[in-house]
Amino acid sequence: MMRRLLIVLLLCAATVGLSAHEKFRIVGTILKVQATELAVKAVDGATYEIDMDETTQVMRELKKVPQSELRVGQRVTVDALGHDMFDLTAVLVTLSK
Repeated sequence: MMRRLLIVLLLCAATVGLSAHEKFRIVGTILKVQATELAVKAVDGATYEIDMDETTQVMRELKKVPQSELRVGQRVTVDALGHDMFDLTAVLVTLSK
């Protein structure tokens, strides 16, 4: 009985570790916009390609706007989740003034 409980607990711990995502914040300028991807040149000079899906929210001055409002050249702050900087999915894109 104790052995089974230990195996179940180990499997649960392994599953939680595999599904964990880190939070990232990228501030920069949009270089490219596609239906499912956003390329942003960050203030540190790096370019990040960030996936977008139907759950990605776009905000301007505390108002939700459609993803079609994203344009090349706009300054943005992107809050994203991912395993590392090369595997990011945008959760929130905030347009700067």
